[in-house]
Amino acid sequence: MISVVVPTYNEAENIEELVKRLASVFRSDYEVIIVDDNSPDGTADAAKKLSATYPVRVVVRQTRLGLASAVVEGASVARGDVVVVMDADLQHPPELAPALAREAARGCLAVASRYVRGGRVEGWPITRRVVSRGAVLLARLLLPEARTVKDPVSGFFAYRRDCLSRVKPTGLYKILLDVLVQSKPECVVEIPFVFGKRTRGRSKLGRRHIFDYLRQLLALSKWRPVKFAAVGATGIGVALAVLHFLSWLPALVSTAIAIEVSLTSNYILNRAWTFAERHTPLLGGWAKYHLATAIGNSTNYLVTNALAFLGVWIYVAYLIGVAAGYAANYVFSELEVFK
Repeated sequence: MISVVVPTYNEAENIEELVKRLASVFRSDYEVIIVDDNSPDGTADAAKKLSATYPVRVVVRQTRLGLASAVVEGASVARGDVVVVMDADLQHPPELAPALAREAARGCLAVASRYVRGGRVEGWPITRRVVSRGAVLLARLLLPEARTVKDPVSGFFAYRRDCLSRVKPTGLYKILLDVLVQSKPECVVEIPFVFGKRTRGRSKLGRRHIFDYLRQLLALSKWRPVKFAAVGATGIGVALAVLHFLSWLPALVSTAIAIEVSLTSNYILNRAWTFAERHTPLLGGWAKYHLATAIGNSTNYLVTNALAFLGVWIYVAYLIGVAAGYAANYVFSELEVFK
């Protein structure tokens, strides 16, 4: 049996067509679980009317709790061993659901992907495309579990019920990231699909979604970028302390020692705290960390001077350069130093 879990909020206009199209591709041995966050447009009532003809079950929650928790709640009451998760807005084609279910039945996490060969997005403005690609890039950078997946933020996927029901959401919307990090599936299969235009209802993407997504990424990454920045700040204090204790030496010597001690201190703290689970080789990682720092400092220098050349106030240019240098240092550390 296949359970299709559909989180909804104000999708009354789409729910009947969705259920009919699912019925046309599954025919038997399936159920549709509508988890509605008390939509004011009557989505739950429309779904309940359909239950007289189709295998539809409706779970109504009294407040708007978000898509991610709706998926987990739907999976927890599902009767099927395999759960297909999809939106109700018909941008996820119901005709692809059986193919996802078949892959999930083999034990793989099956993801409907916009970003593998054959997949694409229709009708998005350039800003929406940039935001989506940026979200994918951040996920693949910060979460090693997402690096083998082309579309780790897809909302259309299928997996085993027992895994989905145990997921603890860290965000309101992007439940697939939680599945990847918490369940660590042994295999992931991506099936291309065309993310179509919404023809009825309104898109719910807004600033709330973006901020929640960034917070979720930080939580799933165990706040590594924040820890990395905090360690960098301690390095300043270490360097100043070394300069104080070695004030009797020539400045050229004391400065070089202060920089090296600070770098080594940062490396040890990052190895023991920021990237503790990575088990980085001590000496090999220490050598690579010097390269990461050199890349970060070079980026800082180049960005600062380029902005200053373009007329940006030098102090503002330097702050932007520091941010760019930090980003370069972190990326190299994440991908190469602390693999």
